[in-house]
Amino acid sequence: MKTVFGILGLAAAVLTAGCFDQTGGARSYKGPLFRYHSANRGQLAPGTNAVVLKEIAALPATADLRGHLAQKLAAATLPFWRADLAADAADQSALLRPLLDDFLSAEAFMEVRGAAGSADTALAIELSDARAQLWSDNLKKVAGAWKLGAPRDLNAEGFKGWEAKRAQAPNTFQFYRAGKWVVLGLGHERLAQVPALLAEAKKSGRPLPGLSDRFLDLAADLPGLRGWFPALAKWPLPPIVASMSGRGETVRSEVRFQYSAKIPWRPEPWKIATNLVGEPLTSFTLGQGIAPLLGQVKELAASGLKPLPNQFCAWGINHEQCRMYFTVPVASAPNAVKHMSTAIPKLLYSTLPSPLGSFLYSTNKADEAELLWAGVPYLIPMVRPHKNGRDEYLFGSLFPPEPKHTPVPDELFAQVRGRTNLIYYDWEISEHRLTHGRQFFQLAGILNGRAPPSTNTPSQRWLSAIGPRLGNSATEITQTGPQELALVRRSHVGFTGFELAAFSVWLESPGFPFNFQLPVTKLRPGTNSVPARSGAAAKGSNMPARAASPVTPPKR
Repeated sequence: MKTVFGILGLAAAVLTAGCFDQTGGARSYKGPLFRYHSANRGQLAPGTNAVVLKEIAALPATADLRGHLAQKLAAATLPFWRADLAADAADQSALLRPLLDDFLSAEAFMEVRGAAGSADTALAIELSDARAQLWSDNLKKVAGAWKLGAPRDLNAEGFKGWEAKRAQAPNTFQFYRAGKWVVLGLGHERLAQVPALLAEAKKSGRPLPGLSDRFLDLAADLPGLRGWFPALAKWPLPPIVASMSGRGETVRSEVRFQYSAKIPWRPEPWKIATNLVGEPLTSFTLGQGIAPLLGQVKELAASGLKPLPNQFCAWGINHEQCRMYFTVPVASAPNAVKHMSTAIPKLLYSTLPSPLGSFLYSTNKADEAELLWAGVPYLIPMVRPHKNGRDEYLFGSLFPPEPKHTPVPDELFAQVRGRTNLIYYDWEISEHRLTHGRQFFQLAGILNGRAPPSTNTPSQRWLSAIGPRLGNSATEITQTGPQELALVRRSHVGFTGFELAAFSVWLESPGFPFNFQLPVTKLRPGTNSVPARSGAAAKGSNMPARAASPVTPPKR
């Protein structure tokens, strides 16, 4: 599943580093609009690297997921090309599906140059003669059905192929069989990349160099791709250059975020509520530089909380329910809770169409306050003030903290203490984090009055199959230059448990791959669909009894 791991799960890492605005300045990124190069799935077998990834790639559940992904991508081709096709163009996913099966398994390369709308695209894939003939036959049928022009024979560098042309841009599509490879080109009039690929194939037997010790290379000009994927306009995301390779039994992931201006970040000492973080710990996450991102959330920007928090700490503990907690350092915690008592309800009412429950804000002393989301199934979400020595924090949780606190070893905090270029740090036991991630999206659906994600989709069955095989994962994002951040991760499959859970929700979204959304089916009144054992989550609450005032929902 190199393609799944290599493309779809990178979104979370990109968002982590996406809070620095991309305006003005000279671009540090010099790459194409998009480039993708993956190794043949069979080439993962030799050697002793990426052992767990190889085991997962061989699972029957992985084969089912690969087929499901190919079908979803095939179904998305017509919506993607709709504006460039005749009004009566019909779905051709049945012809495209077997080609995408090959693309997800064989060594494949794709590069898009230029700008969205006037791009030059080249694709090269290593195929047997039988599969190459299938590609030629099916693509000719698609070209005919979509009125791309009648195919005519071509010959270049001694390789045979064919071309379809039409009047409307992009107007030129070419297919070549180059030795063991199929080379495709799409663009307007003269294609820029195909001649070079064919010349290299004639010279060396391959249209492009190999991947060395890597099994994935990826580059994407995310600001430039907004024309094709409008959702990218919601985030100030920079261009990225990424790779994945085997390191012993694990996978090493590297991503470089290349900004168009000097990164507006200054390191500050980490503030961690060490008297809250306790065992049995299964995840621990820190991040800095989040104030610009929070400032883009209008409900928080208008809350009156100043200055906005600029770092956070989050952790999870080993529990059958989704026990996740977070803190953000603030100047006056009780006052911050007061500001959040209006900002958080407004934010949730504006983002969740049908939220359950109601918000209660309570105080009984000048230095105490609490915001509670009451009346929701199985949860007791809350935000309250907290102190650790002289430092004050907003402390938030889905469930009340455990009454007994077992401190974690100081070695954990030593991983980040004193490091002046570290922006983000994450450690987890991915099997447990995956469980929490799946529960999180179940609960998110219920809190929005919608059915939780189905547990019987190919992606959910795949998560169940791979969970016990996942071990520890560690991720760091550091500043490596005035306009560059670098992510380095050591894991078993390249991604965190939460990212894998999010990928499953994304894959089953009605608008995949263009949108990420929870299931649209609403729950029937008086029902819920959470696993039965989650029903104990609200028991054992240590919430103090307080006089609480309801927070009035904003007019909508």
